[in-house]
Order: sequence, then C-alpha cells, then structure tokens
Amino acid sequence: MSHSTLNQLALQEKTRREILHKSDLIPPLPDLVVRLLAVLNKQETEPQDLETLMQNDQVLVAKMLAMVNSPFYGLNRPIRTIKDAVMVLGFRGVRSLVLATSTAKFLQRDYTVYGHEPKGLWLHAACVAAGSKRLARHCKLGADSAEQLFVGGLLHDIGKLVLVPYLAEHQRGAAAAASIAAYERTAVGLDHTEAGALVTAKWNLSQEIQEVIKAHHDDGVQTSQPSVAVVRLADAIAHERGIGYLPERAPKGAVQPADLAVLGLTADSWATLRDELAAAMDEAVSSLANLGS
Repeated sequence: MSHSTLNQLALQEKTRREILHKSDLIPPLPDLVVRLLAVLNKQETEPQDLETLMQNDQVLVAKMLAMVNSPFYGLNRPIRTIKDAVMVLGFRGVRSLVLATSTAKFLQRDYTVYGHEPKGLWLHAACVAAGSKRLARHCKLGADSAEQLFVGGLLHDIGKLVLVPYLAEHQRGAAAAASIAAYERTAVGLDHTEAGALVTAKWNLSQEIQEVIKAHHDDGVQTSQPSVAVVRLADAIAHERGIGYLPERAPKGAVQPADLAVLGLTADSWATLRDELAAAMDEAVSSLANLGS
C-alpha cells in the first residue's frame, strides 16, 4: 500500500471520528417534539394529552394542520384540531405527521453539492415517503409498518445534513461520481447512510428506521427485510423520476429483482404498481412543495 494511500485512509478516519464525536453537526429535535414523541409512544396517552402539550406552540400546530389537510393525506373531511387528527390518523399517524413537520426544515437546506435543486431534498424525501407508505399498504405489511416506513422514507437521506459541510469543497467530484455513497466514503470516510443512522439514533427513533436508512444504498446486497426492500424500491422510482434534482443530476437508481421477490411482487404486478407509486409521488410533490418552510 502506497504512502499516499495510507495518508488518505488516515485522513478519512480522522474525518469520520470527527463526525462521530462532533455532536453539534447533528441538530437536536425541538424539545416539544421530543416530548410529543415520548407521549405518543405511551399506550395510555389520550388525545387531550397532546392538545395540552401543544397549546403553547401554535406555529407547529398550524403547520401540522396544513399538512394533514393537504391533498397528500386525501382525507374526506377537514381536520381542525389535533384531537381530530388523532381520531382520523391514530397515534402512529400523528407521530409521522409530527416528524414530517418538524424535520422539514432540515431537508430544505442547500444540498446543491448532491445535485438537488432548491428544496430538492425535501421533495425527493416526500416522494420516497409517499411511495414507501403506498407500497407497504399494497404489500399488506400493516398500518403501523406503513407509518414507520413513511418516516423511514422521509428520512432516508437525512445523513446528507451531516456531510454537506465536508463535501462542499468537492462539489465537482460529487457531480461526476457514479455512486454518491462510494464518493462520500472516499472523500469523507463514511457515507450518508451511516451518517443518517447516527442522526436518527440521536433522535431516539426506532431501530427499524435506523436499519432501513443504513441499508437503503446497499445496491446488489440482498435483504430479507421487507422494510428495507420497500424503501429501496421507492427510492429507485423517485430517482428514476428525477424529482427534486437539477437536470442530469439524479442518481441512476435501479429496481433490484431481489427486493421485488422479498415483497412477493411479480414483474407484471410491479409494472402496474410502479405507476401507482409514481402517481402517489406526484401528489406528494404538489401537496408538500410549499409546506414545512
């Protein structure tokens, strides 16, 4: 191994350790959101408990109500209070709504180095979230799993938040990279899947979400986990459509036959289903493009 290669590896390891230990690179969730998530995880929680907790943050309430009343949720009646939202969505659905509303600001930063247009990562994340939820429902994975995978899809690229400062000086190289994850590992020492798992661990999100985020770019690596297959398939379709990316900058995502097999999907059923996922993604973009600012 050459001296220059050893130096590069040492630099990568130094940068990786810095990211792992520099906690200010991972912004915390707002205190209220942390308390809301804790309350939502308790079986004895009642709708009025949420209303009491949120009464002093009408901005968050307004954003949540704007999102839940958007066409993205497709509800047949307006939701005017958090109690109404609980009655219609259930606690798991409200949990997804809280996370979507509170993390939007992190996904709307400048990610040009990754080829995203303004607010592009937010739009891409919304597409993968919508596609993951629709696919989980189609595969009858259960309502709780569908909501979990909505969050996993929404946050699958959250690790980019941590790596942007390190990649900014390498923008030209990132633009030319065949695999952005491989480029991140070369330039920084870890990729956004590992960084994303670190972020969601700090936010105390479930182990399943952390694992989905960490595995969503394991191209060519078979998985036995339906949750991983769901997000990888939704991500591939979102990349194929290029929503949220600058011209010619969307990664060349490919649907992996092994992921279809894990979910019991045939080539014929997938041909129809991918059109349904694309429609769900278009609906998400039209509904959420101006929300969460």
